[in-house]
Amino acid sequence: MRGGSLRNGIIAMLICVCGALLGTEAWQLWQVWHTNIEQTDIVSSNSARAMAEQAETTLQTADTVVATLVRQVEEEGTGPEALMRFHRLMSSLATALPAIHEMGIVDQQGDAIAKSLRPDPRGLNYADREYFRYHAANPDRGSFIGARIQSKIDGNYSITVTRRINNPDGTFGGIAVASVSLSFFQDLFRRVQARSGGVITLLDDNNALLARSPPVPATMWQNPGVDRLWDERTDDHGTRSFSYRSRVDGIWRRGSAQRLSRFPMMTLVSQSEWDVQRSWRMELMTHAVIVVCVISVLIILGRQALLASRMLAMRAMYDGLTGLPNRRAFDETLEHEVRRAARSGQPLSIVLIDVDHFKSYNDHFGHPEGDECLRLIARTIQAGLRRSGEFAARFGGEEFVVLLPGTDHIGAFTVAESIRLAVRTTAVPQAPGIGSVVTVSAGVSTIKPGHAGEASQTLVRVADAALYAAKAAGRNTVQTGRDPRSEPLDALMSAS
Repeated sequence: MRGGSLRNGIIAMLICVCGALLGTEAWQLWQVWHTNIEQTDIVSSNSARAMAEQAETTLQTADTVVATLVRQVEEEGTGPEALMRFHRLMSSLATALPAIHEMGIVDQQGDAIAKSLRPDPRGLNYADREYFRYHAANPDRGSFIGARIQSKIDGNYSITVTRRINNPDGTFGGIAVASVSLSFFQDLFRRVQARSGGVITLLDDNNALLARSPPVPATMWQNPGVDRLWDERTDDHGTRSFSYRSRVDGIWRRGSAQRLSRFPMMTLVSQSEWDVQRSWRMELMTHAVIVVCVISVLIILGRQALLASRMLAMRAMYDGLTGLPNRRAFDETLEHEVRRAARSGQPLSIVLIDVDHFKSYNDHFGHPEGDECLRLIARTIQAGLRRSGEFAARFGGEEFVVLLPGTDHIGAFTVAESIRLAVRTTAVPQAPGIGSVVTVSAGVSTIKPGHAGEASQTLVRVADAALYAAKAAGRNTVQTGRDPRSEPLDALMSAS
């Protein structure tokens, strides 16, 4: 290899190594990034499901209370004694159930006739409430979950669970209502959030905030809680995990949302992307330092390698075991001779030689004897060259190659046969059971001027095919890549 090519090779190698290093580091950092997201999704999904179960249980309890009130009102009516009993019942239930802020019964005009927070609720009218309009217009007896509202008695915020009361004739007779305190969820979320960090939110189906820890300014309560969802995925429990930008504070977060099974709400547990990827940023800084140091060392070593390459350039062209030129020297010489043959109009031949059963020889006598055998064969091949310009090289392993400029197929066959006989004459003992002496097989290939295409590759390919034919014919023989009497090389090249 020329000095410039070797230098370019070293530079290319350094670029490849640095690229591989950067690629590996990038892959590892991506793995850390992805792992952080997966771990965050697992934790937030579990927390979101736990919060959803708590909210579901709370609302189910409120709905059970409301259903009980509806049944009793329809059975007992709304006389003075019944209303007194309802007040005592609602007051005791509200005391026993911390999540329920208040309960009440409203007649068909929207007037409160019983309230847990006030013995005499006269003057309170709820006809403007969404739940009143819904039940007055719909005969559905199921529960209705209202939006976030403020109590007309003490100003506390809550969500309502309501059911319709019917008169004996089936007409609209009023509403039973239970208000679930949002401060209950706020306190619950605050306790959980204090242990795990992040943000815990309760949203309705319109994506409006109902409860949140940490809390937000009052002006934010009606704003949608999330915006611009991406990288969304859903687990086996139906919990959605995604990244989003919060409209409350504009922070990008990674979170999981769990919809309640019976009620139009969902819980959202999330952490800021900045906090999620804290370990990734630490890894990034550490890996950046490592990469800079490694690349600096590689650059220093590369410069030293470029200097050393000049000293190794001469040695690189010869085989250290046999002393013959190596495959690299052969390839360069072959290309040169192919071009010269095209200019001069002279034929060009090669002989590819392989030591028969060399593995068995090596296994039986050992590697030192095997090396000595290869050296002896190399000397024999070199001695068989007769003319100036003929070139022998170690092709690889136990294979040798002879380049014969200006030699036609018959001449090349003659050279190959003389080498085969000379190797046999050396009488190197072969391994038991294989043969008496070490032998070689050879394949011959010739190209004549005027043939275009990849002539060097054709020569080697045809010689290799001929060598395999010699092996198949029983070894210790020479085979040509064509019939010496035929016209070369059109049929030969098309057959190859």
